[in-house]
Amino acid sequence: MFVSRSPSASSNRRGSLLPATVLAILVSGGCLALVLNEYWLTSAQEELRTATQSVALAAAQTLANDDLLKLDVEEHQIADQAREVAARQSMRNFVAGPTLPQMDVRIGRVTLDPLTGRQESLETDLDANSVLVVGHRDRSRNNPVMMLAPLLAGRSVADVTVTAEASISNLIRGVRAFDKATVPAWPLAILEVSSDSKVQTWTKEIEQHQGIDHFSWNADTQQVESHPDGLPEIMLLPAGKQGNNNLYLVDIGNGLQDEQLKRQLRDGWAAEDLAEFGEVFSLQSGPLDLPASQDFAGVPYDTLRTQIGQVRIVLLYSTTSGARGTLGVHATRMVAARLMDVSRGSEGPQLIMQAAVVATRTAILDEDALYRGETDGNPYLYKLSITQ
Repeated sequence: MFVSRSPSASSNRRGSLLPATVLAILVSGGCLALVLNEYWLTSAQEELRTATQSVALAAAQTLANDDLLKLDVEEHQIADQAREVAARQSMRNFVAGPTLPQMDVRIGRVTLDPLTGRQESLETDLDANSVLVVGHRDRSRNNPVMMLAPLLAGRSVADVTVTAEASISNLIRGVRAFDKATVPAWPLAILEVSSDSKVQTWTKEIEQHQGIDHFSWNADTQQVESHPDGLPEIMLLPAGKQGNNNLYLVDIGNGLQDEQLKRQLRDGWAAEDLAEFGEVFSLQSGPLDLPASQDFAGVPYDTLRTQIGQVRIVLLYSTTSGARGTLGVHATRMVAARLMDVSRGSEGPQLIMQAAVVATRTAILDEDALYRGETDGNPYLYKLSITQ
């Protein structure tokens, strides 16, 4: 026997389920909105952190400026250049949609107190080595992050602020390649000093400012120009006929083979090149004797012609040993140089270089010197790093 249900009973049950269903949908929607908004805010914070760090790194790298090597250093001008670079870099990074964050940039000097080990900071353009950047997407700057689901989440906007600091230091003990980052260095060695006054050396021409000053580097056009800029040059002859040669190719894990030399002259020193040096190339413990060559014909000459205007770390040497075919140099220091010209002279290939400054993540800090509070480091080579 079948019992029939009345329409009124079925209708009442549907009526009682409707509010519960609506409530469940609202609760689920609210939870989903909270999850989406939390994900959106986390993504915005990461994007802002990346943008802020890129601005800090770009500006700090600018502080490691070739002008530091001039006799008359315009430190305020260097700091202003860093601010200009920061402003340009900040226009390249959108955060949480098509909106640019606002960046507060502060230039300063960071030191370590050797007695307390505490870091001390001073906002100044003089002897600056640090850039602090605060990135904003907030209501105080009229650019807050808009929520994805404002009605369900209960708020329409949120504030996101990130701080990043990048610093440079020239208390360097060596260089090391890592991951895909090669050391920005050429396998070249330049004569440091000589008793022969006719031979051009790094100490005399560059550091004693006795060299000619015919060229300059235009950072805006990325071109070498023929007018003085306050930085002297040195003429390098790898195969001088009168004993006045002052430049060698050196074996930094390249075997002095053309293809390896070409790669290093173009891309720098890779991790595999430094394996025989214990992965870290350093002259801190004393000079190194390195196999060398005067033969720049072919691949070395042709590759260097494509590198005009580039800045790289190079070595200095004091003496040579051996004869042709078994040459070696006594490498003493690491410096940095910009290649201004490559040509063929009456005595073969000749290069003109100018002292420069390199700031690189591949430099390794001398932490002992840092904690001792030393200030005299390598004027050509700086470690670039995120410090906050």
